[in-house]
Amino acid sequence: MQALQRRHPEYAFALAPLVTHGDRAASVPLTQIGEEGVFVKELEQAILRGDAELAVHSAKDLPTAETPGLTIAAYLPRADARDVLVTRDGLTLATLPPGARVGTGSPRRVAQLLAHRPDLQAVPIRGNVDTRLRRLGEGVVDALLLAGAGLLRLGRMDDSYEWLAIEVMLPAPGQGALAIQAVGGTPAAGLAATLDDGPTRRAVEAERAVLRGLGGGCLSAIAVHGVVEGAQLALRAAVLAEGGQRVARATARGGNDATVVADVVSLLRERGAAHLLQRTAGADALSGLRIMVTRPLEQAGAFVKALQDAGAVVVMCPVIAIQPLPVPDDVVDRIDAYDWVLFTSVNGVERVFSLLGTKRLPDSVKIGAIGPETAGRLSMYGRPADLVPDRFVAEALAEALERHDVRGRRFLVPRAQGARDVLPERLRARGAQVDVVEVYRSVPPPHLAARLHRHLRAGLDVVTFTSSSSVRNFLEALGGEPLPDGVRVACIGPITASTAREHGLRVDIIAEEYTARGLRDALVRHRVQSTSA
Repeated sequence: MQALQRRHPEYAFALAPLVTHGDRAASVPLTQIGEEGVFVKELEQAILRGDAELAVHSAKDLPTAETPGLTIAAYLPRADARDVLVTRDGLTLATLPPGARVGTGSPRRVAQLLAHRPDLQAVPIRGNVDTRLRRLGEGVVDALLLAGAGLLRLGRMDDSYEWLAIEVMLPAPGQGALAIQAVGGTPAAGLAATLDDGPTRRAVEAERAVLRGLGGGCLSAIAVHGVVEGAQLALRAAVLAEGGQRVARATARGGNDATVVADVVSLLRERGAAHLLQRTAGADALSGLRIMVTRPLEQAGAFVKALQDAGAVVVMCPVIAIQPLPVPDDVVDRIDAYDWVLFTSVNGVERVFSLLGTKRLPDSVKIGAIGPETAGRLSMYGRPADLVPDRFVAEALAEALERHDVRGRRFLVPRAQGARDVLPERLRARGAQVDVVEVYRSVPPPHLAARLHRHLRAGLDVVTFTSSSSVRNFLEALGGEPLPDGVRVACIGPITASTAREHGLRVDIIAEEYTARGLRDALVRHRVQSTSA
């Protein structure tokens, strides 16, 4: 914020602190939470729904896959990327006694610590810097491993702390760098871009490209560090087994960043990185589970990959096909007469922009989106949402709109045939004029019953549902037969779960965040709790 204020004194900037799921679950090891972006997702949702214009992240916390509609507008100049050893009595990594307890929540740090000193004991520890330092003072651990950049920014660096050499403790991709995220193409993104530090961006993007190329995430035991030296990029990386007994290392240098990254990834793979990654903590959180995905094929890609990355065996059985419905011509012709267009699904976005063709949705029309996936799809069409609620259901969107003056305003709600009326009814009760247009319907795909029964006979552990219509189509295809014993039901949110229960299904898992990514995270948490019970 200080950097923005110095660069743009004509604007006022304000902080909007936010507590994330990673902060709230501070007692749970990151490897048991089992998800990337644990400190990131809620900040992304805040800027997608307009609660803030910019989000600030530690670059090392960012998931490898970018969120649609969002961009990293700037990286601030990087601080020291090295890790620091903190002890009560000034001991160093070399002088810690055998069996000393070293606190860290990072698989990367654990593996490198044990590779260097296998006689030490790594102890999982979470919480902010003050919490960790307090636990050190209380004797819970004998030492801590922390990012030096965080201590420097907080003014907590002590001369007795030991900076660990890069050769001993290679940093995480992006460590030491702050990333400023914004909705792409917005004025806020433009302001932030003026702070972008070119060498930092070049190094961090290369480090993240290595991580992406290896298929790892911020919970993997992968270390990468890049340095820009003139026109050259020097990159070194390591992939470690969980206990540090085995390690694959690679270095490369050159003027073409893509070539340098490709060389490092290729060398690591040749030296067994894939095998080592399969054994890192959290990489097999859903290992061996056969999980049915009932989402339409064209929307299931990211969800399927997330499940597979966690070790699941994915069984594809789409129970929905999207069928466009005819729409009166004047809906498109008079769309600029509305004050708001409210989208309650990705399918609605696709259908409306298909109808618009080359016609642009006027800037005078505000856009509401039911959740981040819908907002992300809008951003792909160049129209970021003006409003996204904090809970991704129609009731929450209605509540968010009711905080505005809706009386006399004109709303267009393009939606699925047979969708719930809660949103238009609540707006009309507040004096709004609401036109509902059914632009598509969900129908069962051909031969669904035969495919579904074949998959059930082959055996399943979990069936996932991402909409009420998917529940209804699934049960219709089931033909009145009960689900086999032991098959769990997982739903994307409370509305879908309510539909499932109304139709006699026992719901075992409900996502806390009503997105496909949230559903994956809920499956991981359920698996961890089940295996530790």
